[in-house]
Amino acid sequence: MQSMTWTMSRLGSRFNLLFEPYKNRVMHSAVGRFLDQPLDLMVGLIEPDGTHRVLPFTTEGTPLANPEQFERMNSVTFRGYSEKHNLRFEFNVHAVFYPQDERLCIMPAFYLEMRVNPVHRIRWHSVTKPPQKVKLFIRLGRSDTTVTASPDADDTPGSIDLAYTNSLTPQNDQFTMPDGVGDGPQRRVNVRERIVSLNKGCEVTECGQGLIYELPVTESGSGTKWRLVWGAHVADPVLKVKHRGGIHDAAFRYNNAWADLDQVIHEAIETRDQRLALSRRFEKLLEQAPLDTAQSHLLAQSFQGWLSNTFWCDIQEEDGGRAEWFSVWEGSCAYLGTLDVEYNIALLYLTLWPKLLGVQFAQWAEQVKPHEASGGSYLSHDLGAGVDATGQAYPHDMEVEENCNFLLLLQAYTHWTGRTRVAKAQADLVARLAKYLIWSDRDQTGFPSEGVANTIDDASPAIQSARKQTYLAVKRLAALKAAAGLLGLVDRHELSQQCDELADADLRKVEQAAWLDDHYGVCVDKSTVGVIDVWTGKPLPYDTLPGWDAYSIYTGNGLLLPHMVGRPDLLNRKRLRSDLASAQRENASRYGCGHTSAETDNVWISQNLWRDTLAQYIGLRPLSPQYYWDMQVMSNTGPNSMGFTDTYINNYLCFNPRGIAVIGHLLAAPRLIIDRLAPGGAYITVDPDRHKPQRWPLLPLADWKAGKIPVCVIDHKGRVTIEGQIDPVIVHGNQPDPDPTPSGTRLIG
Repeated sequence: MQSMTWTMSRLGSRFNLLFEPYKNRVMHSAVGRFLDQPLDLMVGLIEPDGTHRVLPFTTEGTPLANPEQFERMNSVTFRGYSEKHNLRFEFNVHAVFYPQDERLCIMPAFYLEMRVNPVHRIRWHSVTKPPQKVKLFIRLGRSDTTVTASPDADDTPGSIDLAYTNSLTPQNDQFTMPDGVGDGPQRRVNVRERIVSLNKGCEVTECGQGLIYELPVTESGSGTKWRLVWGAHVADPVLKVKHRGGIHDAAFRYNNAWADLDQVIHEAIETRDQRLALSRRFEKLLEQAPLDTAQSHLLAQSFQGWLSNTFWCDIQEEDGGRAEWFSVWEGSCAYLGTLDVEYNIALLYLTLWPKLLGVQFAQWAEQVKPHEASGGSYLSHDLGAGVDATGQAYPHDMEVEENCNFLLLLQAYTHWTGRTRVAKAQADLVARLAKYLIWSDRDQTGFPSEGVANTIDDASPAIQSARKQTYLAVKRLAALKAAAGLLGLVDRHELSQQCDELADADLRKVEQAAWLDDHYGVCVDKSTVGVIDVWTGKPLPYDTLPGWDAYSIYTGNGLLLPHMVGRPDLLNRKRLRSDLASAQRENASRYGCGHTSAETDNVWISQNLWRDTLAQYIGLRPLSPQYYWDMQVMSNTGPNSMGFTDTYINNYLCFNPRGIAVIGHLLAAPRLIIDRLAPGGAYITVDPDRHKPQRWPLLPLADWKAGKIPVCVIDHKGRVTIEGQIDPVIVHGNQPDPDPTPSGTRLIG
């Protein structure tokens, strides 16, 4: 595909390479995006006449012709041509990842490969015979960084060493970071990096900051490559974290495995083949799924974007012990552990690594806020900003929304995994959050009227701050149902029953008040009296909320996770289908659907993806992902360099982790439902579309350590079987077949 901004990163370790071909540079740092600096990466080949041909990541040399790139889930290959000598040069960067293999995933190292192959013709250039050998090179230039290259010596391979100190104050050259980010004491950490050649015989470039290696020109597939490893290490603490009432330092978790750079490099080299094999197997597994091209692009881009925002650290406790801490930066906003962002990212955790969600509940609970009037509590929007997870940084609370997000996430995690320990540990908090949600409906209409500001912070007042929003009303009812079930696990039956009965009674009120023929209105209280603009603190300058009766993509936002764990329908299924289909029609714009039909250009891609996942689960066709990918291409070519950007022109949520919600398609296409706490044992079902032969990997059912991944197979007759089954899976929709079915597969007509 065309050259565009592309991120490669490591899980929790924040070793990050942001390739910016239109700016002729790489943004680089061992502590990640917005803590990085420009790197001049001169990589390419030397033609027989001495011309240095380069990929577009440097301001020096002569650019290779026809630069392009090809990505996979864990890797990216950059390609360019020497048209005078009929040579194709390729540079591959691989960030190994294999689900639930912590040591493999957090290792702060990339694997690099270069190869050069002959080609028969390049456009209409004169045909010449390619040389038999060609010199390849890699050279680095970075301000305030000591860069030193060394040739082979005895048993020591050629290498490039980097040493620098890195600021922990987030910054960007395109916009100002949000208020409160980096306002604390300025801190720096010491960084060491090294690129090591695994091929013997390297020379050092004249400037002393790079390596040169002569490689035979061989046909594609020959396996002849220049192999390198690029490792990094930061031993100093990188975060300040609120933990058990105190403020503690937190350092990257990888320090438990590798005390210094030498150890990182040694293990990266020793385990290279095994780890690349696992990582490539994971890539191939996803490539075999019947995703269309735009979905594949989005999945790869957003996955690396999520990785680049992750912190996996250990807190250094006063008694000398360590406590695990995992969190995600909200991209350009730099908020840590944003609850409503993790609500969307949860589809990734549930698909590949539930533990990463499970460890966050205690972190959110650490920053709960008491609410005297309700006898309950509400949760913070975030844990902090920048590298200080010491308290909410966002300027206002989102009481109803964040309480709902927590309860729905905890319900989904508990039923999806069957692990009740976290839910039982948070039982008191669940009760307090539920009490606040009960209280928030001040006039018993079924709609919350207090604490209703929400995360849709670029939307019109009707959807952002109206007193009686349908979105929050439905989400509140789903959260009360979740609270009822969670409280039932710890025998708090009185409050559990109250939540359950109140949700049933309020549902009837919401259905009656919000339904408008073919959709649910945005809100039912259209008056602006008493409604305050959350940004200015002033009353709104009009009497009626514009767009109160518009079509919205948020009605079912709170229903997806309950549906995935087999909870009964909340809204009328026929009405919900009509609402989703009508909003898709009325809200459509060039890059997806706007928040409402009254603001169609106000697009958030992640919320479109979330809506699409729900739509697929209930049998509707989603919007084409090509709309979303078109926006990513626009946002990462020419002067734009935004990584995964969630929002269109009137907002700037760039390098955002929320895009990984696209992984929901891998769950919704087979319509996978998992409830491991169902009466009588685990209830796991699939009911895929049968219009063509398909193979959907059931990733949440995988035994990653054993390498066993069940696959939902739809044959040419529309019959469904589970290949490589581990758990018993119910297949809905199959017609009775006289032939025996695979062991453990139940068919329901």
